Amino acid sequence: MNLLIPKIQEIANKISSIEGKRKKLAEFLKNVKTDVKLSERVESLEINDMKISAVDGGIVKRSLHGFDFVLSRGVGVCFCYRKGKIHKVDYHPSKMPTPELSVLEALSDLDWVHTTSIVRQRTEIKTAIEISEKLKPDLLLLDGSIIPHYQDRPARTSKIHGSYEEMISLYKKLFEKCLSRNVMLAGVVEDSRGTKFCGIVNEKILSKVSHASVPELKGILEKTRDTNLLYWILQEGERTDVFPYSDRAKEHPVMKDFQEFGDKIFSFYMKTAKFDRPIRIDFLGEKEQAEKFASVIFSISSHHSGYGLPSVLIEADQVAKLAEDDIDNIYEQILTQTGSLPSIFKLRRDMRPF
Repeated sequence: MNLLIPKIQEIANKISSIEGKRKKLAEFLKNVKTDVKLSERVESLEINDMKISAVDGGIVKRSLHGFDFVLSRGVGVCFCYRKGKIHKVDYHPSKMPTPELSVLEALSDLDWVHTTSIVRQRTEIKTAIEISEKLKPDLLLLDGSIIPHYQDRPARTSKIHGSYEEMISLYKKLFEKCLSRNVMLAGVVEDSRGTKFCGIVNEKILSKVSHASVPELKGILEKTRDTNLLYWILQEGERTDVFPYSDRAKEHPVMKDFQEFGDKIFSFYMKTAKFDRPIRIDFLGEKEQAEKFASVIFSISSHHSGYGLPSVLIEADQVAKLAEDDIDNIYEQILTQTGSLPSIFKLRRDMRPF
């Protein structure tokens, strides 16, 4: 390990240097005259007579020699607010629902990765649909975006593409129900790896500024994610301007599956805690609704200076999570009933004797 110390020091120095340059880039952007709103204040509200729900899912998985299986569950939490305080909490389907067991056979490694993601999202969206019908919240939050990630989309030739299409149909059903019932629907992305806002900065600010440092600043921006830059730009209680989730919805690998909703999905970043990174909010509706989404979400977020997620999402995460012990117990019960058959052998990497 001692031989790695020089390399570790080199990496640490490089990170410190790059972060310093990003901070200078942020200062430059805040001082330059532009029509682009880099930040604006978010109004904090006293939440009163509102029902705010959140959905999260838990998943554990196991690959064996002959088949794979997944244990998953979706849980919804609803906080009922009165005069800024939570006076009632509801859970759906319960505070500790029985997980759903899915058994899968003969999947390729890539299909296995896609399937586990589809199973989790399908479980969460089904739960969200049920909550929109049963609990009728004013605001419904998803853990993560309200649009599946493009990496979760299997090829059309894949044997699991039908499962993906079923999942997309569930998303559309949720969108339709929320729009028809005036339920505000948003996804909270806590660790966004997006670069969309940096692209906006490059196109609408740096490309229109005449300054000797612009080439260097563009080079920094190319190696920067949105949240890396916005950590230095946004103060607690500030958000960015709103931007479309995709400027080219018909060409986007996933948005093209949501064409009828392409002009109703927007995003913005918001800093909810002083020392935490900004979160990204993706929401369904009209662009002008961003202010209301921001105010409500900021007002219900954790007041911990280093962790700023909405409290209802934190609770949903806590009750939805599953442990590895849960899948181990399932495996042991199957093994007891089948005996040591080849199909249920563990993978070699999980049973090395040394």
